[in-house]
Amino acid sequence: MELYEKETVTCEEMKKLERAADAAGLSYSRMMENAGTRAAEIIRENIPKSIEKPRAAVFCGKGNNGGDGFVVARRLSEAGWSVVAVLVEGEPATEDAKKNYLLIRDRIEVMNRRAAAATGGYDVVVDAIYGTGFHGNLKDEGLNAVELINKFGYQKADVFSLDIPSGLPGDYDDWKEPEKSVMADYTITFHAKKPVHDHRRLSNFLGDVIVADIGIAEALRK
Repeated sequence: MELYEKETVTCEEMKKLERAADAAGLSYSRMMENAGTRAAEIIRENIPKSIEKPRAAVFCGKGNNGGDGFVVARRLSEAGWSVVAVLVEGEPATEDAKKNYLLIRDRIEVMNRRAAAATGGYDVVVDAIYGTGFHGNLKDEGLNAVELINKFGYQKADVFSLDIPSGLPGDYDDWKEPEKSVMADYTITFHAKKPVHDHRRLSNFLGDVIVADIGIAEALRK
């Protein structure tokens, strides 16, 4: 079996797949666009049709998971949603995330986590803070954002995490529950599941796990 055919891959294997796909012609920028676009479609497919103009808050970190979030924010806004982007740790730091931030900066409302804490009434909250590169413990800004996302979830917003709920490492192999993590209703993971998604005892953090095709397998079959 080829690596791209596996249903579950480690975070290191996912990096290898991304590098191989990039070498095969599917750029990192295109993978980010595909990930955010497909995630936005999945979000739209999984909210009540009775909500005429949904309100969404997209919490974005500084890395590429945040870049995926900027794409989600743009796509939801283009679909007629009311969207705010929340910068958890300031403006993005990676090249592709910066490009996607510039595409939304003047189109939708952008706020920091402290400003977001004074708002509410969201139908959907998107967790795009940390992805497969996260390990260790949450620092203050991330911890505060996770707590705020969970608060909005308790207020009946549907919470969607991109790739992995922030606070959980992708290669999670401990049977202990984490001290603090986003509690997602849906986790949209890209290309394949990661080891954390197969832990049944973490189902209350993961919610429904949905695998989103971002074009890697197609690129590597050529």
